[in-house]
Amino acid sequence: LRHNDAKEIDMPQSVKLWLVGEGDLSDFLRKLRVSKHLQDRVYFLGYRHPDELRKITPQAHLGLNLLANKGLSYYYSLANKCFDYIQAGIPAIHMNFPEYRALQREHPAFLLLPALEASALAALIRQLLHHPAQYQTLQAACERAAPLLDWEIEEKKLIAFYEKVLANE
Repeated sequence: LRHNDAKEIDMPQSVKLWLVGEGDLSDFLRKLRVSKHLQDRVYFLGYRHPDELRKITPQAHLGLNLLANKGLSYYYSLANKCFDYIQAGIPAIHMNFPEYRALQREHPAFLLLPALEASALAALIRQLLHHPAQYQTLQAACERAAPLLDWEIEEKKLIAFYEKVLANE
């Protein structure tokens, strides 16, 4: 989110935010947490080993994958966390970028954020909080998609691709 979007977005007190990993906004967000008195609602878990992350992710109610469109590599990206959320059975909110739209058409297991704005994000979070049937529909889609989007399946496709390429040399 842009720095000026970081004002209070009026979430219920029960909503907690866990931030795993570190990024270019980590220092700003830590200062904002203190200035907004959100120490009891926003937690910084830092870098975590993938094995530990596989234990943390299923504890979440909702995954967030927020990216600014800083160029084509961001705009056409497809983050691992997208698949981590699906594997954990956790509905998520991802950016409305082309690869996420394509994946959502095939596996409607998450919502798309139209713009990286606090009000738009808050609206989607509230939507899922207030519409448990929609949340359950997304969760069921995660469960259906998880076996199809497993790395072991994708690994076989990648190996077959490389074998084909190497055979044609």
